[in-house]
Amino acid sequence: MGIADLVPGVSGGTIAFILGIYNELIFSLSKLSFSSLKKLKNEGLTVFWIEINGNFLVKLFSGILIGVSLFTYLIDWLINNYPIPLWAFFIGILLSSTVFMYKKIKIPNIKLLLYLFLGILISFAITQISPTSENKSISELYLFLSSFIAISAMILPGISGAYILILFGTYSEVISIIKGGLNIFLQQDYTNLNSVLYKVCIIGFGIMSGILIFSKLFKWLLIKFYDKTLVFLIGLMLGGLNKIWPWQENSENVLPFNYSGEKYIIVSFIFFILGTLFIFSVQFIEKQKYNDKKENN
Repeated sequence: MGIADLVPGVSGGTIAFILGIYNELIFSLSKLSFSSLKKLKNEGLTVFWIEINGNFLVKLFSGILIGVSLFTYLIDWLINNYPIPLWAFFIGILLSSTVFMYKKIKIPNIKLLLYLFLGILISFAITQISPTSENKSISELYLFLSSFIAISAMILPGISGAYILILFGTYSEVISIIKGGLNIFLQQDYTNLNSVLYKVCIIGFGIMSGILIFSKLFKWLLIKFYDKTLVFLIGLMLGGLNKIWPWQENSENVLPFNYSGEKYIIVSFIFFILGTLFIFSVQFIEKQKYNDKKENN
């Protein structure tokens, strides 16, 4: 999830879903509230930890933190130097993910097409918004707001939180802050320590606020309208595919053979297949775990 959240056009929520942890993620996050804090105060740490599914959240956020820390420079380098194979890989992931998600629908019917088209329309419309220029001073409130909205996208399959940051014009700023934090940790250069920590706190507060609000909304949708929500999420994923089409010139999609630069057609096809195989491998592993659990019960 941490790696996916770094990439504009790919959602960490999508990765959570295909790994089979999305429902647990949303339900666990939704437990973070003032009522759970009251349990911490009145009933102790153990009850509070069980209430919020603490072991799961620690493992999840540790993995995200490690993914972000290890791959920030790599993803940034790949986007700038080899974007075509990278996007082809993620298109393979996203397309095969829609098949995976479709199999999770409990009662397929023609009426669900309305929610599919609605999801496609909303996601496509978001990708058509012109990004805000990043060549300007970013205020603390603006950084908080962009982080608050982006985290809702990061935990929502189909919409990229990184792309939301691009729309707000804060993507480069956030990546710069992450790099600054890593430089402080790895090189022990504390020159910009106060500035980096201050901005990290602003982003962190925006993320936590977004999680507290949006996780409860997503939990309610999954409980009340599971199939409709799932189809809508599939629509969000399909509608955003145009944003990560590998061959783009001047922000416009072109056919591979019309691309003026290095086309990487064969390499991109290989990476597309690898992305597809990755999802079906995950699906196979999840199915095996389910069968083993069923046999043990």
